[in-house]
Amino acid sequence: MGKFSSFVKGLVIGGGIALLLSPKPGKDIRKDLADKADETLDKVMDYTDQVKETAKETAKEAVEQVKEKAQETTDTVKQKFAAKAPEAEVRFDAETEAQATESDELDPIEEALKTL
Repeated sequence: MGKFSSFVKGLVIGGGIALLLSPKPGKDIRKDLADKADETLDKVMDYTDQVKETAKETAKEAVEQVKEKAQETTDTVKQKFAAKAPEAEVRFDAETEAQATESDELDPIEEALKTL
């Protein structure tokens, strides 16, 4: 941290000396500094918007990949289950339909737990 604080001190001292020895009047220097600060703020806001958009797109892609993987896994499990016990598939569908009619009576938390 010592090197960084020394750098900041040098930057402040150098900036002060530059302002004192500047050929422009103080009013012009303050206006230039304000303009540069506005430009910098605009650039930071643009960069922030770009980062937000990129994060949203990345999150959407990740969610889609997870959905696809879950669907593939579900299909694989169903296929393996059907291959081992074809008669159980009919029973499984009947149980699922029965659970669907029961879910009307359940609160949303219990319903979510049943689907897991």
